[in-house]
Amino acid sequence: MRSRTAVLVLAFGLLAGSAFAQTTQGRLTGLITDAQGAILPGVTVTVTSPALIGVQSTVTQPDGRFLFPALPTGAYKVVYDLSGFQKVTRENVQVVLGQTISIDAQLPLASLAETVTVTGESPVIDVTTTKVGTSLKGEALIGVPNSTDVWGALSEAPGIRLQGFDVGGSHKSQQSGYESFGVQNQARVISDGVDHTEGVGGTGFYEDYFANEEVSVGALGSDVEMNSPGASIVTTIKSGGNSFKGLEHFSYEPGSFVGSNGATSDIAARGYECPRNGEGVQQCNNPNLLFWEGHVDLGGPVMRDKVWFYGAYNQFKINKQVSGVSQSVATDLGKFNNYTAKGTAKISKNNTVIGYFQGGRKQKPFRNLSTLVPPQSILAQDSWSKMYKGEWQSVLSDRAFLNVNVGRFTLDWPMVPAVDPRAAAVNIPSVYRSAPGRQTGSGWNAFSTFRSKPQVKAQATYYLPGKAGSHDFKFGFEDIYDSYHFGINGQSGPYRLSYATPTSPTADRIRFIDTGLPSDYNNGWTAGANLDQHYSVYAQDRWAFNNRVSLTGGIRFDYQDVGYQDGIRKPEVCDATTALQAGDGGRIFPCSSTVTGASFFKNKNVAARVGVSYGLTGDGKSVLKAFYGRYYNNLADGFSSANPAGQRYAEYNFNDLNRNGKYDGVQELGTFRTRLGGADAPVDPNLKTPHTDEVSFTVERQFWQESSIRGTYVRKMQRDYVPFYFTPIVTAWVGQLTVPKTAVVNGVSYSLLDVPDRLADATDTAYTNSPSSNFNYDTIEVAFTKRFGSKFFFQTSGDYQWRDEERSADIPDWGSTSPLSTDPIGVGPQLSVSATAPVRQKTTMYHAQLSGHYSFPYEIGVGMNYRFQSGFPYSLVIPDGAVDLNVCNFNCAFFATNMDANRSEAVNLLNFRIDKAIPLGGSRKATLMLDVYNLLNADPVTNFNLSITSPRTVIAVLDPRVFQMGFRFEF
Repeated sequence: MRSRTAVLVLAFGLLAGSAFAQTTQGRLTGLITDAQGAILPGVTVTVTSPALIGVQSTVTQPDGRFLFPALPTGAYKVVYDLSGFQKVTRENVQVVLGQTISIDAQLPLASLAETVTVTGESPVIDVTTTKVGTSLKGEALIGVPNSTDVWGALSEAPGIRLQGFDVGGSHKSQQSGYESFGVQNQARVISDGVDHTEGVGGTGFYEDYFANEEVSVGALGSDVEMNSPGASIVTTIKSGGNSFKGLEHFSYEPGSFVGSNGATSDIAARGYECPRNGEGVQQCNNPNLLFWEGHVDLGGPVMRDKVWFYGAYNQFKINKQVSGVSQSVATDLGKFNNYTAKGTAKISKNNTVIGYFQGGRKQKPFRNLSTLVPPQSILAQDSWSKMYKGEWQSVLSDRAFLNVNVGRFTLDWPMVPAVDPRAAAVNIPSVYRSAPGRQTGSGWNAFSTFRSKPQVKAQATYYLPGKAGSHDFKFGFEDIYDSYHFGINGQSGPYRLSYATPTSPTADRIRFIDTGLPSDYNNGWTAGANLDQHYSVYAQDRWAFNNRVSLTGGIRFDYQDVGYQDGIRKPEVCDATTALQAGDGGRIFPCSSTVTGASFFKNKNVAARVGVSYGLTGDGKSVLKAFYGRYYNNLADGFSSANPAGQRYAEYNFNDLNRNGKYDGVQELGTFRTRLGGADAPVDPNLKTPHTDEVSFTVERQFWQESSIRGTYVRKMQRDYVPFYFTPIVTAWVGQLTVPKTAVVNGVSYSLLDVPDRLADATDTAYTNSPSSNFNYDTIEVAFTKRFGSKFFFQTSGDYQWRDEERSADIPDWGSTSPLSTDPIGVGPQLSVSATAPVRQKTTMYHAQLSGHYSFPYEIGVGMNYRFQSGFPYSLVIPDGAVDLNVCNFNCAFFATNMDANRSEAVNLLNFRIDKAIPLGGSRKATLMLDVYNLLNADPVTNFNLSITSPRTVIAVLDPRVFQMGFRFEF
């Protein structure tokens, strides 16, 4: 596509003065004075750590300050040395990923004692930056009973609300949606410097959790390194060391260890209905049937202080029953294999190179199985993810550091239908509109996809002392080429039928897709890849006026060229239509077309961020922070459904003349309804990049034994919202829902709004900024943390949130009916049909979490993890087609009431662990663990059908109590 060499040259040109990336390492700074408080320039400061290859040294600047801008996370020994003064040693200084830790010191005059060793608490609060989040490492990472994946870490992070509840590995096979102080998607996920964010906010990789040295989650206050308004999730992979180390872990959970909950009578008493499984029996419970996970790793020196290596292998398997699906019919099975390798070499005193690879295979033969998606309608997954990098770190001087990272992330993901739609009439993909998302027949929209994300990042910092305070400059450049070759490959057939209700004798709608024969995909026809060429340049200055006040100001420039590559379309069905289908252009699809790649738009955006930190007491233990920042969205593949070289859909009313459940020619077509996707849903070339403005105020105080408490208020304001992957914006109808109408459904009268008759057939959609796109989220959050010492670790947080946003009753296109998710009503625009329950909704949410571990005598430990989450506000939904309106030509689903009138059941999830460590001599240790997940055996309904035709039919309940055995060997 273009020269990476040229990009590297540009990066070096921008960074000629420079130093490193705070998203991948930590920073250590401090002020050195004599016993009278006078500053001491020229002090040699040396740091060593088992996590650091070799030794790093610097000298204090004329203002008495020093800075190590890029240190791996770990415990450090810091030595201060100046002729005429006693040498001072500070031990067990904890450097944390993404934080700046300040360690001041006073040097006594030389005496008989050559060295003074200082003991004390390591700082746990960052008094210089405005970032708010959490960091998990060591026992905090693996010492509490939780899911062993990145979503487990997210569930322990303040300000993060997950849309799934893992019980003993129940959700480990699938991503859980989440939001950061209200903002959904738009997260950034980085593994050891490699950005593997999938699309607009997912994670494209199921990392080996036990291979992580540390997991850091940033929820707000991120500086110019962060490109988007969601959460930043950064993991650091283990690196080896000067001694050989290993962690071998095994967990096992057979079906006999799993309890039962979700009794039909109890669920019914709470106003829900359990669905009937394939044997005609009502069944709500969805327990694990089998879970096990094995991990082995080894790291150590190839040459001490010169070359280190690390390697790991992980495998896990999960088999799970699904509500409404009998075990004898199908289960949700997941199998995963993961491979990790990393090498670190110190090629000179000031230069280090790092290489990293991780690959993973995911197999889910019954993906999306649920009470709404039977076994014949699933799509089977067998995918491979890979990421790798080469990194160069260079200490240019006592003031400057440079880091260059070249990496790539790939995802090869096919989805295959369980049955051939061409084999028999019963296998034609079908959907029931009255039960949103309920399917029959073959799986719909089987696809092949390949994602490639080559990337180059360079960052530098330069420290400049001065009489008016010190300046900590940071400069950065990023080049990310996000290519997403997504194609519906024809394996699902060329059309899908739609039935009004499960008892309707014949289909009354048909939706065609312009796919060719599956055997010709990528040969005779293909989809064009979706592209986002994303360049970023940023600069920042952190100005420390004195030891108490620092001001951070930065600016970030982003350029995104969003478009697509060439494609060839040869649809299997391309019949010419008649006058009855007026408005469709005279043909279902052109029989052959070649699409030339182009850009949708090329947007340039400049975002400013400013924060101030004020030390309330001057001892580095109390700080007040204020922050403002603007974050523009990462657009990625959000317009893949608008790709003219991708798939298109055409929908008609349908009359199955011979009642054979098949399309037999245009004589069975009724009037034209709408077109979706491809060129039929154009992207506005003047589209504004959506952005979020964030304002926050935080006060934090460090207490005894490395503990701290924090209080935060944050307001996130989303503006210029643009729908992604699907657009409900019918351009001719914007502002035209002016015709009042009344409809009666199930004996209830609803006041509705419709478009004039003259606009009934004007159903063309577009991807553009939503005309009512201002979403606001206000949150108050309190958090307490006690860092892991020799015996005890504890952290807890709670928040309350007010939400003002648009919500969509179009659940099949915009929500989720997955049993692994909650809150089925999606956030985003929709036609506001109801006059009394519009799409603009004001609701509240609240949640709390705590986790910890305590070690008793005789190496016996107890851990716990508790999570409380309020139920989600909801409304029952009148499904599309239940009323007779002009807007039903596109979609006319609407809310029966405002969402604040109902709230689902709250979730209380308590997990407990008891472990026994057995010292085996030296650094060797074996640990036996017994975990109890969902100790209270709670069974709140976590997802359910909202359609008024089958209201509150259960999709999933919280998994039952389960026991899990574990064994760990460390050396």
